[in-house]
Amino acid sequence: MSNKSSSGKEIVESILEDIGNKKISDISEGTISKGKQFVDRFLEVYGDIPMVDIVSGTWENRKKTNLIKWMMLKSDVSVDRLAEFLGCSKQYLNNKFNRDSFSIDDLVIAAYACNFTITLLENAGNSKCRINPEDFFKAEPKVWNRISSIMNSDRECKRAEYEQKKAELERMKEEFGFD
Repeated sequence: MSNKSSSGKEIVESILEDIGNKKISDISEGTISKGKQFVDRFLEVYGDIPMVDIVSGTWENRKKTNLIKWMMLKSDVSVDRLAEFLGCSKQYLNNKFNRDSFSIDDLVIAAYACNFTITLLENAGNSKCRINPEDFFKAEPKVWNRISSIMNSDRECKRAEYEQKKAELERMKEEFGFD
């Protein structure tokens, strides 16, 4: 794209203006190429994100299920694992996916389980507020205790795995005479 200072909104408006009410067969190769370049650049910069309104940047009227599944995909979290974090069965979680019936609590937990953070933006866009799950669930200590228990268990498993690999390395050093 030749004009690097153009905003995404301006580029989209320009492409839509070029296209107007034309049939696809009437659209010039240049316009198609420009649209393709924009989409390719957008994906390069933002990755394969759940699409939000490109002009306002909001998630309004989109399924929360799509956002959660995208986070799960990006962080390689399974349905079983997310169900454990949410304190429900896999079947119940699948029902929530089918009904798109996730609460804000579910979104905060899902984001945390997938190593994401939910941030709220002030309407004027001047300030941000990051939702810290520990603070968010202070009023519900059972929820935070469940989540932190899972995280502590994960840390213990990783520590045990580390110790096992460390011992194996020491054994190999002695066996093969490495320093």
